[in-house]
Amino acid sequence: MPGWPTVDRADDQELVEALRHADADAPAKLYDSYGERLHDYACTLIEEREVAGDAVHDALVTAQGCVDRLKEPVRLRAWLYALTRFQARSRLSHRSGTPVEGMPLPDPGEHDDPELADLVYETLGELSRNEREVLVLSLRHGLTPAETGAVLGLTSRQVTSRLGRARDHLENAAAAVVLARTGRAHCPDLSAMVDSWEGPLTPLLRRRLSGHIGGCEVCTEGRDRQISALRLLDMVPVAFAPLSLRRRVVDTCVNPERDQTRTLITDRGDNFDRTGFPVAAGGRSRRRGTRRLAPVVLAGACLLAATGAVVAINGRDASSGSALPSKPSPAFSVAESPSPEPVLEEDEEEPSFSPSPTPSATRPARRTPSGRPVATRPRS
Repeated sequence: MPGWPTVDRADDQELVEALRHADADAPAKLYDSYGERLHDYACTLIEEREVAGDAVHDALVTAQGCVDRLKEPVRLRAWLYALTRFQARSRLSHRSGTPVEGMPLPDPGEHDDPELADLVYETLGELSRNEREVLVLSLRHGLTPAETGAVLGLTSRQVTSRLGRARDHLENAAAAVVLARTGRAHCPDLSAMVDSWEGPLTPLLRRRLSGHIGGCEVCTEGRDRQISALRLLDMVPVAFAPLSLRRRVVDTCVNPERDQTRTLITDRGDNFDRTGFPVAAGGRSRRRGTRRLAPVVLAGACLLAATGAVVAINGRDASSGSALPSKPSPAFSVAESPSPEPVLEEDEEEPSFSPSPTPSATRPARRTPSGRPVATRPRS
């Protein structure tokens, strides 16, 4: 992508080593390598340039102060994008109302084909947030599927799938405009849809043409030959950072008088996983809440199990003819039991009870010493 310097993996290794050794020139080198890239990416997340610049500033200050958290120096590029995304999303989450996301609309005079440029912006706005980020990170910024997945918290397979959907959506939309002008002679169906149409395509007609192009071999071939998602993204101007941002980043990183500011920034962003990548605060709090709840659930399960076991033993004693009290034991009376529903369910499911309707039907008859049977009252 033109507009920012090319940085290879060997340069990333050198940058990490310079940061870890507290090289005085390391913050400036880091900004010169990635500052413009990160600012352009931040502007795809936050429309206001000033807020996007603040996110990049805090991300680079955090990178300088927390570089030891990064376990693999070769992943520096993805790590910096992840830090920038963390800072941008944090600012959006603290806003009241609907957060403002996405890239601002271009000036129609900036492009030779204003209709196609407007279409690119409109189509990017139709994508889901993750699909748009996958497209921008993979094509505009050149990250690999593994790097893009590390930034967004996705697997490489998920990145590949979403990239394919986003690319097809963008290219089909652009092909609708381009082939409506140039491809009528190659596809009779396309020609029939647009022959009577003049001027810019309406959104409804564009969607119809996009659907046709996606299922037509002739139009798909024309799309692949004339349309490229990478070239379409080049129509979005690079969001260059103001010159003051570089001075702010370097000053915060190296000026002893900014120690307190530097500490506040790094502490606010000090939330990393075991590989050193930032983790949203909500994810950690939910895990802690689950750990706190687990002992309570376990204690409740043990209480229910113990209660069920005692009831089962009493039931087996009753079926085997052992003497039982005429009234429920106070310790396990239904009125005093802390959880009567589980106890009743255990009684109903206990297989050792006799299927006879009353206990007296199965209890042996009592006899006097002379051998005569004695009438007994049924147990209440």
